[in-house]
Amino acid sequence: MSWRPSARIVRPGGCATAQLRGMALQPPLAWPDNNINGGADYSVDFSAILGPGESVQALAFDAGSAGSQSWTYLSGTTVTAWIKWVQSGAIPVTVCVLGSSGATYQATVSIIVSSTPSLVDASPPSAPGIDISAVNSATMSAWLDSLPTSPPSGGGWWNNANIPTYEAPS
Repeated sequence: MSWRPSARIVRPGGCATAQLRGMALQPPLAWPDNNINGGADYSVDFSAILGPGESVQALAFDAGSAGSQSWTYLSGTTVTAWIKWVQSGAIPVTVCVLGSSGATYQATVSIIVSSTPSLVDASPPSAPGIDISAVNSATMSAWLDSLPTSPPSGGGWWNNANIPTYEAPS
């Protein structure tokens, strides 16, 4: 048997469960049950499987035809999606992230969706944070190229050998 770390589930509403670690046959990751036409924000924390100092650069959730995804959100090593369930049953959701090292990491999370309709039809709240959909590799590279190559005298960001560095005002 080989040891391998696994992702950590964060329950809807942001309450974390215990971190799961184990052998090759580890217990499956699962979100709390829901009802058809119900929905919530669902998160997975990848901190246990990212390399030292590695961060999440991109993410994807795939609930197939069972869920209707309204938005996704990235906060540190935790990725979140708001999903409305449109199909009942035992549903596997694949969550994949791209780490800053270029490696991809994947977790499969299970949820049981009851065929009993939710009493209130779920509608997503606004996505948390600001819209950063325009931020990608090209815009970040353009920003880095626009920075001075030595620390600004009044403080601020500068391009330190292609590493964005912040210098506090003195």
